[in-house]
Amino acid sequence: MRQHDDGLIFAGTVFARNRRIPNSTFYDIGNTTAFQLKSSSEKKERTSKRKDSYGQPLDSIASKKPTEVSFKLDTFDRKNLAMVLMGEASDLETAVKNVTDEAITVKKGEWLKLANDNIASASVKVKNAAGQHVKAEHIVLNETLGLITVKEDADNVQNDEAIKVTYNTKGGGGFRIDADAVGDYDLEIMIDTENRVTGKNGKLHVPSAVIASESDLDFFKDDFNEASFGGTAVLVSGYKTAYSFTEYDN
Repeated sequence: MRQHDDGLIFAGTVFARNRRIPNSTFYDIGNTTAFQLKSSSEKKERTSKRKDSYGQPLDSIASKKPTEVSFKLDTFDRKNLAMVLMGEASDLETAVKNVTDEAITVKKGEWLKLANDNIASASVKVKNAAGQHVKAEHIVLNETLGLITVKEDADNVQNDEAIKVTYNTKGGGGFRIDADAVGDYDLEIMIDTENRVTGKNGKLHVPSAVIASESDLDFFKDDFNEASFGGTAVLVSGYKTAYSFTEYDN
């Protein structure tokens, strides 16, 4: 006789680590909006061609396929964004760079690229080829991209003249992601689950999920972006199966 008739609605916090990084530790991957494990099998059948049983199965065998893993998240920190872009993240320098008299050939009214990004606009000083200062109102700066423009009405600068730009970067650090540098990721995943119907806690454990990004990242989307990943649960030495679920009574 059935003792319980419980439904299943999970809440969960997902932790992962990159198995390809030696001594890597688990981190909370953030708000995971979907996590799916799909099992499937391939069926092979021998069917009758006999006159009296044509089309009937004579033998049938099912072979299990690898379990497919897919998940979605909408937390975009450094690690998740690097995974979405299939890239490698690196730290930016925290120290301020002081640049003196960087030479640039002028095209008045056009954007010119400085050697650095993230420029402190208050630090920018421009001199023409004769060493005379160019008025601040004749200069336009895009701080983030490190682009500078000499306006058309600048009276002491001519086209094709070599100006000299002195400036400081803002410093403070940050990160850079070199995209498309990674073929896939091998993650060990643990999920701290709660069945909201019964209140019971559990653990979903995937010792190895080899996954890749399946996301279309829209940098100008009006709504929150969501990242998608998919791959395969791989059997790891020391484990009986490719994944397991444990529920605790208390």
